[in-house]
Amino acid sequence: MSLACLATFTAAPASAAAEDEWSVTRVAGGYKVTLNLDEKVPMDSSAPSLLADGKVLGPATESADGKSLFLVTADPTVVAADEITTDVQAETAPARVTAAAEVPALVKAALQDDPSTAGTFQVKEGVYDFGDQAIPLLNIGGIRGELTGKIYLPVSRDRKPLVVFLHGRHGSCYGTGATNPNRWPCKPSPDSTSQRATIPSYIGYDLPARALASNGYAVVSISANAINSNDNQLAADYGAQARGQLILDTLTMLENADDGDPVEYHDAFTNRDVTLAQALTGAVTPADLKRAFDFQNVGIMGHSRGGEGVTAAATLNDALPLYKQFGIKAVLPLAPVDYDRISVPNTVMATILPYCDGDVENLMGQHIVDDSRHSFDDDVLRSAVLVQGANHNFFNTIWTPGLFPASTGDDWSVGGNGANDPVCNPAAPDTLRLTAPEQEKVGAVYMPGFFRLVLGGEKQFLPLFDGSPVSVPSIDFSDVTSAATQPAGSRQDLATFETADPNVTIAGDAGICASMGGTGGLQIPQDTPFCATATNQAALPHWSPATWAFNIPSSPMLRLKSGTVTVNVPQGDLSAYEQLSVKIAADETVATSTDVTVTVTDGAGKTATSKVSDLNARAVTRLPGVTSAWLKKIILQQVNIPLTGLNTADIRTVSFTGTGVYLSDLSAENRAVGARVSRQEIAVDVAPARVDEGSGPGTASIAVALSAPAAHEVTGYVSVFGSATGRAGISMKKVTFAPGQTCVTVPAGLLGDTVATSSVSTSFKVSVTNTAGAVMGDGGFGTLTVREDDGNVTSPAFGKPGDACAEYAASLKPGNLIVTNSVVAGGSNPVKASGYRAGESVEFKLDATVLGRAVADATGTVTFTAAVPAGTPVGKVTISGVGAGSGYTTSAVSRVRAS
Repeated sequence: MSLACLATFTAAPASAAAEDEWSVTRVAGGYKVTLNLDEKVPMDSSAPSLLADGKVLGPATESADGKSLFLVTADPTVVAADEITTDVQAETAPARVTAAAEVPALVKAALQDDPSTAGTFQVKEGVYDFGDQAIPLLNIGGIRGELTGKIYLPVSRDRKPLVVFLHGRHGSCYGTGATNPNRWPCKPSPDSTSQRATIPSYIGYDLPARALASNGYAVVSISANAINSNDNQLAADYGAQARGQLILDTLTMLENADDGDPVEYHDAFTNRDVTLAQALTGAVTPADLKRAFDFQNVGIMGHSRGGEGVTAAATLNDALPLYKQFGIKAVLPLAPVDYDRISVPNTVMATILPYCDGDVENLMGQHIVDDSRHSFDDDVLRSAVLVQGANHNFFNTIWTPGLFPASTGDDWSVGGNGANDPVCNPAAPDTLRLTAPEQEKVGAVYMPGFFRLVLGGEKQFLPLFDGSPVSVPSIDFSDVTSAATQPAGSRQDLATFETADPNVTIAGDAGICASMGGTGGLQIPQDTPFCATATNQAALPHWSPATWAFNIPSSPMLRLKSGTVTVNVPQGDLSAYEQLSVKIAADETVATSTDVTVTVTDGAGKTATSKVSDLNARAVTRLPGVTSAWLKKIILQQVNIPLTGLNTADIRTVSFTGTGVYLSDLSAENRAVGARVSRQEIAVDVAPARVDEGSGPGTASIAVALSAPAAHEVTGYVSVFGSATGRAGISMKKVTFAPGQTCVTVPAGLLGDTVATSSVSTSFKVSVTNTAGAVMGDGGFGTLTVREDDGNVTSPAFGKPGDACAEYAASLKPGNLIVTNSVVAGGSNPVKASGYRAGESVEFKLDATVLGRAVADATGTVTFTAAVPAGTPVGKVTISGVGAGSGYTTSAVSRVRAS
């Protein structure tokens, strides 16, 4: 669907308001919608949106004081809204209920080795703290943040695999006294008497960290409170790439320490330089860090928003030249958000999903596996691990009530929709909930188990992640299952059920579906039927819309309403594979359970028939839930299909007969881990776009570009938030780069007018997400800036845009500025350049000194008389001119002579 299919707009009032609760104000190119709040937005992983009369307008930006939310939209119907609301959850008091829904039992084999068992290595622990403003943070308003963390170091002369932990969005500060109006650091000044202190979320993973370290793996758990304090206010992506770059910056610091190089950072808050020796406290010394780490054997775990942070770290790292890359082989998002739909190539992944998550209630981390598994030419295991009874917070002891004095809570009990549902209500007698110590112990099994499997090659832990039904005796109180996509080199896909396939025949009512519709679902039509339309988005992890990729299709699969689906197997020799597996879930029409008969036929006509209810009853039973709309979740379960008595060298068909199920990924496979291959990935970025508002509906052109030509097709989805063509403010278009093509343009609708407003310009957010064949670059989020051109306008003109891709290419390579005469301090010098937009204002500088502006003529040529300031030192200088709209730069290096 084109983003430029413009609606006809009728005249609308300039503003609207409901007392002091909310307002709609006319700004350049659209309307600013503001909702005032009685209390600050809670600091958790949720991403607030604004709604007009119940219809989602889009993600909101949080004000500096946290007491209001706002966004900009070009949809004029917001002026007529009767109500502006937000989806931020109110706290709910849980009540005691008696009967919890049962989960069908599984026969599980006991795993003989326990990854949480302490090993034989002595462990040194120490904290480093270079200060609260020690490093610049990526894509978050130019602010600086802390470089702080805890090191768990095995005592060994060998280089050790390195695991980095990153906590999520949680309270950053606690205590009494004056607060910092800039939100970070906690105190308003270094010499303040305020009793405010930082919340050390980074020390909340001691149990899994010590289990790893005692078995020979170095662990560094890092702090991200500066990002937490500013992401909703300043980061276009809510801080994912800032968190990812913080991991890479930490690895760079450790690499310098490992080399024995000087390690020193300037803390801007205290205005002092801090060395590594000064930063370290505890048992770890700088000498301990020399030749300590294997930077080509790295794993990263991120919790909550940190989960999206580790996906960003992996993709940012992959886009670097090989000599700058770290060997990130394992990524573990723990109860993660996935606001950006970042697809991750070339790294083994296990996403842990807590069923009773009251913060990331839709378990959106499922998207990370779904989006990545078929999008790249790689050979790595991807696994989704479902933990029944776990909430969001209790994996971190600092977030757990009774273990820290501030900012703790049971997220399900205070935030869950229908928190009194006995399945997740800890007060219910038959609840499935884990206690806080139990949940911490589950984390201490699965986190070390994953990294020991991937980084250490300890294959005994593979069954925890490959879809095998297993249990670990030390956590036999828990119910944990996995569903895996085996590495490409270890499987043969017989049918993914994502698109029409000539080898798949249907007798009855079945077809491909994708995404969710209905309340909370996609707001624009899609060619494929929706997979669900009558279920709460929190119960649909495969299809719940992502905040910054809201209208993008998700997780296509086959919906078998009734009848038989038969898969023909042209390459029928499956004898080299250990198992045949498929992913199945009961669909939204199923109240409790259904069933499917699976029949496998070989070349001799022999058949093996099984009921799915006998193989894995959870695949045909709605997951537990009684009263909460967030439960009875629909999540694909892995079913391993027996081939007993068949000639596995000549399998001809696999058929599924039944009603009310979703089918995905029928594969013959061997259980394996796969491996990362060192290579530089191509990145996809959005170029900034700047246009004048215009006097009526129009179109802006946005360039989406690759960092280098690809030999294969690359796809992505571009969303414009607040565009005039979005039904409720969110427009979307799929983009495809043919092999060798490096730039495509995307049209976005504009709402121009002749009404003067008080705004100088308005920025609309643009994202490119869910990429395939390339990764999201550090410019994956951009802006469409619309300049107010009515009334008494004093802002620099953007001019008449040219081809967006041509302008983007020109912006990457400065042009020539012609300097007519010698440059003399105190003198004037004519300069001239071409290649700008017609009517574009160009700012001229001598090094960093602004000299003035001039407007390019109809041919894009600009002339300017540069007045060189008296007293300019003799020597080389750079004179440059930058276009306000195109961003195109011309420059010349000259030598200043004495007057």
